[in-house]
Amino acid sequence: MKFLTFFILIISLIFAGCSPATTPPNLTPDSIPFGDTGTPGTETPDTATPVSDASATVDAPRANVSPTPDVRLDPAKWQEWPVVPQISGRALEIYQRGLALGNDPHAFSKIGDCQSVPASFFGIYETDRYSFAPEYQYLQETVDFYQGSFAREGESVRGGFNASSVLLPFWANAEVCEPGESPMACENRIHNPSVVIISLEVWFEGRTPDVYEKYLRQIIEYNLEQGTLPILATKADNVEGDHSINRTIAQLAYEYDLPLWNYWRAVQPLPNHGLDPTDPTGFHLNVDGWNMRSFSALQVLDAVRRATSNLTADGTALATPAASINSPSASFTPGPVAGLPFLSVPPASADPAPASLLFGFSTRAGETLTSAGIFQSDLNGHNILAIAESGFTLLDSSNAGLLAAQGQNLYLINDSARVLLTDQLVSNAVFLADGRVAAIVKTETGNQLALFTDGASQIISTESAPQSLYPSRDPNHIYWGADDRTFATLLSDLTSAALPYTGHPAFSVDGKMAFMDHDATGQNQLILVNGDKAQTLPLFGNRLVDMEWSPDGSTLAVSVANVSEYSGLTLASKLYFATWPASLDEVLAITDQSIEQIVWSPDGNSLLLITRQVADAQYRLRFSVIDVSTQNQVPALGFDWVSESYLLLQPVFWLP
Repeated sequence: MKFLTFFILIISLIFAGCSPATTPPNLTPDSIPFGDTGTPGTETPDTATPVSDASATVDAPRANVSPTPDVRLDPAKWQEWPVVPQISGRALEIYQRGLALGNDPHAFSKIGDCQSVPASFFGIYETDRYSFAPEYQYLQETVDFYQGSFAREGESVRGGFNASSVLLPFWANAEVCEPGESPMACENRIHNPSVVIISLEVWFEGRTPDVYEKYLRQIIEYNLEQGTLPILATKADNVEGDHSINRTIAQLAYEYDLPLWNYWRAVQPLPNHGLDPTDPTGFHLNVDGWNMRSFSALQVLDAVRRATSNLTADGTALATPAASINSPSASFTPGPVAGLPFLSVPPASADPAPASLLFGFSTRAGETLTSAGIFQSDLNGHNILAIAESGFTLLDSSNAGLLAAQGQNLYLINDSARVLLTDQLVSNAVFLADGRVAAIVKTETGNQLALFTDGASQIISTESAPQSLYPSRDPNHIYWGADDRTFATLLSDLTSAALPYTGHPAFSVDGKMAFMDHDATGQNQLILVNGDKAQTLPLFGNRLVDMEWSPDGSTLAVSVANVSEYSGLTLASKLYFATWPASLDEVLAITDQSIEQIVWSPDGNSLLLITRQVADAQYRLRFSVIDVSTQNQVPALGFDWVSESYLLLQPVFWLP
């Protein structure tokens, strides 16, 4: 039996729950029995009979490599599998294909729950508080090779994650992830790993092995498509009572011929098998279990690194041909449609409603977010009209028509007439109060602010390069942002000045302004500005969702949320009406769904509230109408969208 001497700064920490640690686990100097894990070049053989006919789902040409012998073992005997696996030829092919796709050989990611956050798992290897016994000094090469990944706060690791959470955009970090992107896809895009360790420990009542397998299979197949080599991990606990989860993990490792880190076997020689004897759930680890977790996983990474060290990309990265965006489809004709793509629309009322909504939406397929087009309907989801085809994104609407983007092309659309304003659009474009269009365009000198009048354009000179435009019907100004500052450009002389406030802004037709910022504790605070006067109002939560002034500028509707800093999940949402100088009225509080958008009616008497709910692997967008005077929902108006695809709403407009 091998022994590990693992010297760490002693920090007292008791893990009473599955929550993120602020310091590393209490790793004490000790000699910990480790079981059969092997050393470089001396992988521990297993006595189980290899099985030769495993299946795999990555349809890629087999790379010209020299695979290690087929060591696929019987999943029924997973408890006998070694802690550190031999790396199969199939695993090498997956890894090499990833190199050809451009994956970073020096980067690995983790997919996991609270037991995988850096403070608990692996983060110690980017500190000076560890050392290896002489027989394990070789592991330092692997620590050096993957520096930057051990302490990384990855997007696919969070307390409370389970096998389904990492697949749902609902759980993604909106600050860094793209709309509709799952935490797993977000992490892959940002970090570009060549290897991913999948260790989802949490089991809950009612989760069957079949359900767990379904989600874990999706995680595996996504990473195989990306050329990212998955390393599956067994868990130390048996809270389900029959080891069925570990048996399922081993079965998938066998089927896909993937490396299995048998952490369960690694902790068997430890006191209480690495589990905390004071924990009634039987889930949490003791100090020895934490030590073994990081160390045995490092040995697995080392085995992968050594097996792949001689591999190089056998081709250039695959590229997806860019779609043509030079002109709209000549075959598209605006008009009525029977339904919406990707959606079923069960209305709240069968009665048609006179008012119309203008909206667009996008759906995510793999790495691509594609607009489904621009549509119009009544307030009960009836009488749907297609205004623009797939690929067009709605930006703004006014009496002059609507603004829509198709790639870098900016169009003014009025009924069936389309006018190309520019083919160098960078970001947003908005209508001004006088009907002109402001947009951020790309020029030879960088991003600049441009005005469009009757097809003619004018570049506005600004000190800072504009990055965003803010909608406003203020007749005197254009509002835009750059470098975390907000600027106002006078339309009279086109001079610009920075505003002395921070946070996300909203501007009224009569010149009032609002800025949503955070106080010293990270809580929301609303700053109302009227001329040279300002008032600060504390608000619920720590995240702004949406805010919009009423058409006459008298009332600000603002929706906010309280988002867990631990899990990233929206815990509760609230809707407020704010009026100058310091009136704040809570209109609505919800916990079973999150607010998506708020839209004023043209007369300011009603508010459209759009909420999102995720249930039964479906996304539900609910459209409801609130009477402003009574602050009650109008039961005869509204409808739901239900889809199994992630739907991203573009700006929604309530037409006169």
